[in-house]
Amino acid sequence: MSDIYADNIARDERELKRLNTQLDYINTNIGYLLHPAVAASLPPNPRIADIGTGTARFLLLLREQYPNAILDGYDISPKLFPPENRLPPNVSLGVLDMKQPVPKELHGKYDVVHVRLMMAAMLPTEWPFVVQNLSELLRPGGFLQWEETDFVQAKYLRSLPEGKVDSLRFMGHQFGDGLRERFEHGWSTLPDQMRDAGLSPVLTDVAATDRVPETRKILTTSCAGLFFAWARMMADRGAPGAMTHDELDEMEKKVNDEISSGAYLSPSPKDPTYVHILTR
Repeated sequence: MSDIYADNIARDERELKRLNTQLDYINTNIGYLLHPAVAASLPPNPRIADIGTGTARFLLLLREQYPNAILDGYDISPKLFPPENRLPPNVSLGVLDMKQPVPKELHGKYDVVHVRLMMAAMLPTEWPFVVQNLSELLRPGGFLQWEETDFVQAKYLRSLPEGKVDSLRFMGHQFGDGLRERFEHGWSTLPDQMRDAGLSPVLTDVAATDRVPETRKILTTSCAGLFFAWARMMADRGAPGAMTHDELDEMEKKVNDEISSGAYLSPSPKDPTYVHILTR
């Protein structure tokens, strides 16, 4: 079982908090957990799977909207799972490698399969196989809802004329360049891969990360935390060109000052940031 995510991002308490914050504010900008076209077609007691569930926050929020749903979360690692005794009775979590054929007992089991932001865990060649594997989970007429981001095209902007953004931009480019091979895929290739897997029709819905201006600061802070967590992991490994921990400490102070002065991460005006693709 190859855990590519762990090669670049540590599953620790800081990452747990960052993921939960990121999920909440992305949901605010998207405006929904399940796309309205999906929600309108669900049976009274739907069965929903969340792939790469991490902290299971998506399922716990979804339970508030669908208290009678059966909600199953899967991840390649259980490290960020909440304790089992704190889960509602209709929420269950388990280990599953989505890059491997799914167990036969899961075939045709779910009305909805949800996936979000898997780029850091995927190699370019793996997307078609994963889409095919996850399509096996769907019942006839079920939906696959998958959200990704065009991270490579993200922009780093200042909201005040006197503000600075150089350090934030530098760290964002360092992170983006380090994972560029992964970030250039998925968000743009999923529609064709879904069609190749026999899923139809395919609908693409787009929402920018900064659609709600009040979320800019917290989302940018969350992304910056990811940049530095990755950079410190590279420093620990002695990766070529990696900054030292002292350099990163100094850079983090500059980035936090820039964010406080209004610097923020924004989607490219030419390319969508969040792409929500649903198949039925």
